[in-house]
Amino acid sequence: MDFLNGLILDQIFAEHADSSSISRRLEEASQDTELTHHHIVDAVIITIAAWLTMVVTLEVNDFRQRLMATYKESSADENTKRRYTAALMAIQYGMYDAFIDWGLTYSICAAIVGGITWYNANQNLVTVIWGISLLCSAFLLAVAGLKIPEWLGYYRKSQLKTIRDTSGFSAQAVNELIEGESTVTAFRLQARLGVGKHFSQFVWFLLPFYVDFKFYWYLLSMFLGVLGGQVFLYIVFKCRKRFKNNRGRVAMGASSVFSVASSICFMFGVWIIETSWGLHVLGNSKLLPAVFFAWLAFILVLQAVKYHEHRKMSTQEAPDLLFESTHREPAQDVVDVEGESNSKNEGSNGVEDSSTKNSKQEGDDDMKSSNRREVMHKDSMNATGQGYFYQTAYFDRVNIKTNLQAPIGNDSGVSDVNPRDVYKSVAEEEDMKANVTCLGRFWRVLPFVSFWGLLLVGSRDMNCCRRNKDESRQTVSGFQSMSTCKKGWFVFAKIVKLLVNAAAIFLAILAMGSAVQATVSKQKMPYVHQRYAGLNTNQVCAYTSKCAPGEPSTYLNKEAADAANATVIHCGKCSGCSSWQDLSVQWNTRKNAAKLSQSCGLRNMFNRDSMAQCLSDDMGWTTDCAYAWVHSVECAKQNCMFIAVTAMVTNKLGNFKVEPGQVTPANCNEAQCEQGNPGRFAELSGASRRKMNIPSDIARPKDQQCQIIGAVPEDEKGFSNWTGYFEPLCPRSASPP
Repeated sequence: MDFLNGLILDQIFAEHADSSSISRRLEEASQDTELTHHHIVDAVIITIAAWLTMVVTLEVNDFRQRLMATYKESSADENTKRRYTAALMAIQYGMYDAFIDWGLTYSICAAIVGGITWYNANQNLVTVIWGISLLCSAFLLAVAGLKIPEWLGYYRKSQLKTIRDTSGFSAQAVNELIEGESTVTAFRLQARLGVGKHFSQFVWFLLPFYVDFKFYWYLLSMFLGVLGGQVFLYIVFKCRKRFKNNRGRVAMGASSVFSVASSICFMFGVWIIETSWGLHVLGNSKLLPAVFFAWLAFILVLQAVKYHEHRKMSTQEAPDLLFESTHREPAQDVVDVEGESNSKNEGSNGVEDSSTKNSKQEGDDDMKSSNRREVMHKDSMNATGQGYFYQTAYFDRVNIKTNLQAPIGNDSGVSDVNPRDVYKSVAEEEDMKANVTCLGRFWRVLPFVSFWGLLLVGSRDMNCCRRNKDESRQTVSGFQSMSTCKKGWFVFAKIVKLLVNAAAIFLAILAMGSAVQATVSKQKMPYVHQRYAGLNTNQVCAYTSKCAPGEPSTYLNKEAADAANATVIHCGKCSGCSSWQDLSVQWNTRKNAAKLSQSCGLRNMFNRDSMAQCLSDDMGWTTDCAYAWVHSVECAKQNCMFIAVTAMVTNKLGNFKVEPGQVTPANCNEAQCEQGNPGRFAELSGASRRKMNIPSDIARPKDQQCQIIGAVPEDEKGFSNWTGYFEPLCPRSASPP
């Protein structure tokens, strides 16, 4: 709060800069490149939606792949087949549950932040967030470029992960299901948590990017991101099918494309931010390409590290490829568990899939059906390749299911069943055995269950020393078995994520608070202007003898002062800052008042008496005047704090032009802290820059600037020139202590 004291004092006093300062600022502002951001779609929302499309597909098929592998090794009795079919549907339902949980969460967050900032969002802050959005998109594109060789099956799975593409929940969930330690309902929850974990990574991070973002543009951005993710899925699918021997070249080429796209986004984002801040360092055309190539060089260094890891793995016992085929024949690389037929999804040309042809030509007796709508069962496993993404070329192969055929009964026949009915019957049987009530069934479908489950997982990951009662089984994700390097990376990644999320929450709260305070200030501004409209016709503060004790005094109006042969020294009634000492301080500290006041604020916290004493000692205010300014600061902290901090994040780092209608800290202070609405600074202070006709950064109508000063002449712009008036200064004894 001491920092806010100084910041708000700085903003209040900065309002009263001299005319030379105004000219200098306007001249600098005129040189600024004006950026206007029409917020239609957002780069980072599109990029994250595309990323989630990818990783959700990976997550779902990680569950399916592990389920298939364990089912292959189990007995082929009827109950196993039913549980297998039910488990497949549990994965699908778990994914649907996660979509509902996090779709609602994302939409509610977007509606809240976007709704609050719909009007009066600080456009300077919006522009900075626009630049940050491009920088974040550049980072995600760089990560995707690093992962493409893994996704295309050229690299082995990396040991160091920036953003996980699978949650790691599937192995334990499948094992517990097969061993009978879990039910299909619990397995559904694990799939729900696995998918939800990817969504949960971006909930807080996306908050600032909803600022000033209309909800329909949010939906459009999400749609474009999902569409882009589908296109990328399809490209990966076709590349893995088509390229066998040249997969490395394709992977490196695709990675290079993403690296260049990332560098372009990074360069553009840096340019937007530095231009908005008014730094003008990169305005030189030679420096922008330098930013591009610097980021590209950084990505290439990371690519070299990944390549070194790949080469090192090739000489050692390496981990499996991502979703490596369980059937090693290259020709048999196409399988879908619950997708649509190849002829429909790959062009609707009626041509049978080449890999299916090859598998038929090889004459495997186990491949009795090539219908891709058939649920994989044990008898077809040995002859069926395990394709990447389960050959998911389109998203509807993951989240849109129709009636499937599953092997129920003896091995020689196939019964037409609805797998949803199978799941329902198995789940009901397990619920009956566990005596699950209707309330329990209702409870587990609530989004809170997903959020709580992920919170428990996160706390477990951080509690790296906890064990189960069975000492042979740890409840952690391998932290204790990590090398020192991996532990350091794990901790570093956690800290970075925490800081990034904290910064995102801070920006979102700042933007919302600033928008609310700006809205209130605009609503109150007409009342303040109405009060100041009679500034030149109402009460005045005047004196009959300069530097005389007890002077100046309040008169009904200028005419009354003239009748008493008194000279008007400021408009409005005399009050705490109307003494000879305070009047001289108003003029003599006009160039460094902001600096002095900020210093006082930084040295005092929650102590109004200490702040008042500091203002008296450092600036020369009398006690009554110092407390009037403290009152203004306290009012501004309550009513203009977010606007003041926003000014620091934008104005204090650069040189923004104040657009018409934009609420600055000085505007907010004027609207809420001067005329009893709620602050009473005008009543407590008496004299001010406005009332003494001293220029400020805020251009005011003539009727709201005191034009009846009789003590000093005016300059060519119509402002009072007090240069020689306070020379020599009045004796200190002529003013209150």
